[in-house]
Amino acid sequence: MVTVELDIFSGRPNPRWTLSPKEAQQLAERVRADPSQLLPLDSETGGLGYRGFIISAQDTGDVDAWKRAGLPAQVRLGGRFQPEALGSSRFLLHTAESARLDLKDPGQVFGVAEKVLTRTAAAPHADGSGLACTSDTDFGFWNDPAYRRLNNCYNYASNLRTNTFAQPGRAAGSVWRALDDASLVAAVGRDGWSSSREGDSAYNVCLVVWPGTDYHLYRLAENGTWCHKPGPAAVRNVDNSGKRILAPETSDRGAYTAFYGYYRGFGVNVS
Repeated sequence: MVTVELDIFSGRPNPRWTLSPKEAQQLAERVRADPSQLLPLDSETGGLGYRGFIISAQDTGDVDAWKRAGLPAQVRLGGRFQPEALGSSRFLLHTAESARLDLKDPGQVFGVAEKVLTRTAAAPHADGSGLACTSDTDFGFWNDPAYRRLNNCYNYASNLRTNTFAQPGRAAGSVWRALDDASLVAAVGRDGWSSSREGDSAYNVCLVVWPGTDYHLYRLAENGTWCHKPGPAAVRNVDNSGKRILAPETSDRGAYTAFYGYYRGFGVNVS
């Protein structure tokens, strides 16, 4: 099994909980997408208050996904001002919500951690760009033939390879029903996305629609361009005209003519 320790207390033992096999699988996929999130156990990740998570894996059947990924038995993830681990950190906070923890006020404890993560998400990079999610050229993790056809634009936008052709709202228990604001936008909101606008330091995804037919998402890259995964096809960094995507609103999107706006989300849960 995989256990998680929220490193936040000073005098009393830290909160600890066990991930379900599905949660352990999802965490392993997140880490495989960006191994730089992991830190040595003795890394300095903050002072009083939130210092990230300590992940421990025991050798049982439930940890097969973690073992197959070649991940260490005990490792640290996240901490103050580690933007590359934002998604996984918020995912781990979400897994704690259903755990029975010996805390008088779990919401207050998790709220302290969430405030640090929110500040990290809002902080711009040193070069002035927004908080980006991925390289605009290295797509090996997503274009692996063993997984490419099992994941779609929503998986790529969420940076979570679930191998389920993820759908907005399904992880939250209520999948989208129609391709309009009332249904589709509400569904991505249930999964953890929040509306943003171009230029916000934390926006990282945009949503477009082929009216009445389909939806598609783009994901921001570190250099300010955009990338996307058209269904089971390979991830790419160009639009339908073969041009780098500098602004999804004005790029060649084919039949996906309706623009449904920008969103931010780190640690959203998809299925």
